[in-house]
Amino acid sequence: MAIIKPNNNTISAITALPAGVGGKALQIISTPDVGGLSQASTNSTTYADISGVDLVLTPTTSSSKFLLFLSYNIDTGGSSHGLGGRLTYNHSGISQTEVDDRYGGSNSEVDGDRINTWQSQNYYLAPNTTNEITFRIQINSATNGQTSYFNRGTARIMAVEYA
Repeated sequence: MAIIKPNNNTISAITALPAGVGGKALQIISTPDVGGLSQASTNSTTYADISGVDLVLTPTTSSSKFLLFLSYNIDTGGSSHGLGGRLTYNHSGISQTEVDDRYGGSNSEVDGDRINTWQSQNYYLAPNTTNEITFRIQINSATNGQTSYFNRGTARIMAVEYA
């Protein structure tokens, strides 16, 4: 099998893709392992912050874009209970704002007989800032007064910043 040399260069001499091909990852960052954190719970339909699992980062450039990945474990606590989860962000002192997944409702909600399950969500964000950003998970109960549980020890937020 012949080795093809683009523009008669060796593979090691290629330092970049041609213009318009691919992007460049600027940083990949994830929440630290928080395995020792206890469960959080809620019985309110109002979204509440989950403490201890924030992801804090500073964008490299104001034109950076982010692919965001969120995974966590929940337990609805009983029959006909439900729990919703969403990812929010804050920069420049602006209050926590829901990250929009561009495909309608960026939150995840499960409801039914007792459910103990993993949830994962993916997001895209172009924040247009170089100010520090805090990403935070929020949860709510699908039915007011019914307690559901969020396992903070398994929660993970990962961000891929790219140009």
